[in-house]
Amino acid sequence: MGLFAFTCNANRELVSIMCRLGWAVSYEATLANLHVLAADSESKLKLLGAFTDTFGPQFLLLFDNVNKMQRAWQHTLGHKDELSSGTAATVIELEDVPPGALRSEPLVEKIKAKSRLKLTVKELRDDIDWPHMRGIGAGTILRIWLKYVPSIAHHRGAVEELFTTTHAVHRLRLRKSKIHTTRVTNIDESTTVGAAKVLANLLGQLFIVPVSLCTWMIMLCGDQLSIDRIRKIIRYTMKGDTPFDQHKWALPVIQLWHMKWAWQKAIFRLHWYSDTAKGTFGLHHDAIYLERDKFNPEKCDFYPAHHILEDRFETAVLEALRLICEQRSELVTPPNTKLLDAVKIYFEPHGPFSSCTFEELLEFSHTVYDRYIASAAADDAAGHLAQRNADMYGEPWTGGVTNEEPDVAPSAVPRLKKKAKRNKAVASAQPARNFSNGDQVLITLCHFMRVTFWYMELCAATAEGDIGRVFEVLLRFSFWGANSTNYGNELLELACSFLYEFSDDLKIAVWNNYLVNPSGLLGHWLELDLLQEHFNFWIKRLFNSKSHDFDGKHLSEAVGLNIAGISKLRETFPGLFGLKRGGQRHTNASTVHDINKLGGHFRNHHILEYEAGRDQPYVVKNEFGAGHAKLLEGQLAIFLNRTAGGGSIHVSEDELVSSSLPEYPATPVTVCEGVIDVGAFITGE
Repeated sequence: MGLFAFTCNANRELVSIMCRLGWAVSYEATLANLHVLAADSESKLKLLGAFTDTFGPQFLLLFDNVNKMQRAWQHTLGHKDELSSGTAATVIELEDVPPGALRSEPLVEKIKAKSRLKLTVKELRDDIDWPHMRGIGAGTILRIWLKYVPSIAHHRGAVEELFTTTHAVHRLRLRKSKIHTTRVTNIDESTTVGAAKVLANLLGQLFIVPVSLCTWMIMLCGDQLSIDRIRKIIRYTMKGDTPFDQHKWALPVIQLWHMKWAWQKAIFRLHWYSDTAKGTFGLHHDAIYLERDKFNPEKCDFYPAHHILEDRFETAVLEALRLICEQRSELVTPPNTKLLDAVKIYFEPHGPFSSCTFEELLEFSHTVYDRYIASAAADDAAGHLAQRNADMYGEPWTGGVTNEEPDVAPSAVPRLKKKAKRNKAVASAQPARNFSNGDQVLITLCHFMRVTFWYMELCAATAEGDIGRVFEVLLRFSFWGANSTNYGNELLELACSFLYEFSDDLKIAVWNNYLVNPSGLLGHWLELDLLQEHFNFWIKRLFNSKSHDFDGKHLSEAVGLNIAGISKLRETFPGLFGLKRGGQRHTNASTVHDINKLGGHFRNHHILEYEAGRDQPYVVKNEFGAGHAKLLEGQLAIFLNRTAGGGSIHVSEDELVSSSLPEYPATPVTVCEGVIDVGAFITGE
């Protein structure tokens, strides 16, 4: 009970009362127990390090900076607010690694041979499996339909088989990951010198001697800032005396959660047009139409942004289903029928599609993908095709607005701050004229559907543990087109590694350990950097005294070495008394009204129907094509020439993405029976 009170940051007086009642031991005894548990955790770390010389590393290292503001009650010359910075790290045991996969010599030889110089833009383009993308896109569409139309839910098994079998690429073996946290330190890993000290500190905690790493590599994982510092260490120490001094044992592996968040930000940067005057449609208009006018597209908090993208994407997919059913059955529901009621009518008993087979539904979903998500859909909407295929893209609309609806109030439009960096402003939605007599509303929607589908697939594939699907959808061109050049560089680095430098065994080893599953549950895989953010949250939560620092015995030992167990205890202990889990689970609000409202807007203004010559005051560019053009124009050659010698330092105007911001989500995106959720972080204990 005393340990549980400690995890809750219980008041000392409350702990004292519990002691008097015999419910808990004293606070001092609790701390002593924590130090005993820490000693046991430390012995496990040493045991992991002991086998490195003989069998190679049986673990990967994950680390991140952790910050805590210490507030002064009264400011004086010697007493003021102070930001404490340190580093927290996690050791995760490797699973399913082929023997000898982590030997350094094959990779070192490939780097010396400058094999990556063979990479071409054509090879990057040809590496994209478009049939796979179409198949998984159709499956994503089907999942949304089954989520909201109960009468077709009996097809759930066939739909899920698309993800588990038909379009599966490299599904990880379901397991519960073995996770060990390390001592927290006062070292600031945001500098190159600091990152080098962090690596030395972690090897010391594992009791690994330098000679053990002469022929082996350790996977070093982190966010973009951490990986950049590791690469600089490798570059700066290339002329060292030994393989250990040269850091040939360091294998930097960029992690995916911050990358996913960066793509989320890129979507808003591309599609958020500041003006929402009458007749101006798009992401900004729809967010305000759904009364989410407090959302800040520059800060782009993860959860609100995720829900805006998810709700708009799902509404468009459901409206597309209504249009297809209307086209195929010639049954037109009244204009004032709510969207979800309208689509249910077609599949209910005695409806035109009451006996719809899975094959027919799959054909519907392929039609929606081709009509709104495939790259050719935007070309059709732009009027670039010689002859429009009405069977594929739907009949055009020529009748104007069906029902007038209230416009978005200008006062609801938030005032945006001036962009700090010019290159990001260039990548945003820009004013444009309609020279091709196309439909600029539909063009923008098609671009939105494509990039949001890629984002949703990143979320779903990660949660389901199919790292192969994750790599299929990684946006090698689109980050460049969105001017997120740092992650554009990182994806080129991954392409060079997997196409030219990694051995087959090393590819398998990296893939099999790219995600972590703390619970061992289906649909609960998550990114390693998000796991570290979760631990950082609890470390800062227990940073409960102005006299403590990250190097102090309390935080580094009693808290740092036990933080994984502390997290599990806080989650599971109330269940011993028949209580429900605590407040770390977020209740999912119903979005039925949001979908019906936005669906009504889509129907009234025929947003998903082609209308020749329909103008908008802005246009969203095709970021995929723009990125492809950038690489062709010389960015790929610049990257290869800069990184071919090893070290791979990436320099750009973009600010490095790090986890130094104070607000981060504590729960991952999960998938249960095909439905995406962001409810809770589950340890599974």
